[in-house]
Amino acid sequence: MGYSGALPPAARRAEFLDLAGVLIAVALIAVVATGQSGPLRLLLTLGFTFFVPGRAIVANWPRMARWSAVGMSMVLSLTVLTLLATIFLWAHLWQPVVLFQAEALLSIAGLVMGVVRRRRVV
Repeated sequence: MGYSGALPPAARRAEFLDLAGVLIAVALIAVVATGQSGPLRLLLTLGFTFFVPGRAIVANWPRMARWSAVGMSMVLSLTVLTLLATIFLWAHLWQPVVLFQAEALLSIAGLVMGVVRRRRVV
């Protein structure tokens, strides 16, 4: 069954969270690429760290979103980013900008897949 028009409230809320995650990731990629620093970069970094990678996971795992879409996003984001950073440090492959770019691009792909999946189901 394909997309039929209006989304139910829960799907609209989920789609808003997904698009907010994409916006945060794209904005932070742009800020990092241009070498900017300051409060904007700090706020985008905090938003990314505490939300975006976890939201990409929750967007594609609907059962987990039932518990708490935002809460689980935070827990998963911190867990995944800490695990990846630890692995890259132990492997002596520490390149934080490259690691961030990979995490951001994978997160964007996951968020877009979540939106597409949700629109196919509705």
